[in-house]
Amino acid sequence: MKKMVISALLLFSATAFAQENTDTNPIDTAFENLIESSNNFKEYKVVKETDLRQLKSNTETYITQLDQKISELEKSVAVEEQAQLPLKAELAAANSSVEQLNKEKNSISFLGLLIDKTVYTMIVWSIVAVLAVALIIVYLQYKKSHVTTDHAKSELAIAEAELEELRRKSIEEKQRLGRQLQDERNKLSRLRTAN
Repeated sequence: MKKMVISALLLFSATAFAQENTDTNPIDTAFENLIESSNNFKEYKVVKETDLRQLKSNTETYITQLDQKISELEKSVAVEEQAQLPLKAELAAANSSVEQLNKEKNSISFLGLLIDKTVYTMIVWSIVAVLAVALIIVYLQYKKSHVTTDHAKSELAIAEAELEELRRKSIEEKQRLGRQLQDERNKLSRLRTAN
């Protein structure tokens, strides 16, 4: 298992070295030196055992250093994440506050309830429209009543005039009849005195 990790790490190191020439990997350099310093035998390379052991030791040391760096970086990441927690909480609180302020900005408090401005505007204009229609209806009824009242007053005035005329004629008739009656009484009284 450890050999697979070392192989993977070496492969990773070689890949990283191929991608970035700025990072010098001591293991790659050691391998290159070992290959260069080894002897050839047919198609094989003959490597000194001491050089191979030295390479193994260097590789283990390098892997240990990489493990320490990984551990330090993980600790650093953990510390950064811990440092970010209050900031994330503040950001969440700020976002919540902004959302609440936007909600309040787009709303109107009416009778203790938050009502959206568009809904409030629609309600207010609906009430204004209903009141305007009611005012127009009341005005038209008033005007109709006023016309009816004026007509009734004019007819009453005519009726009163006619009644006054009838009363006057009735009084005149009564007076004329009273005079005729008096004349007839006077005639009767003269006739009686003459007889």
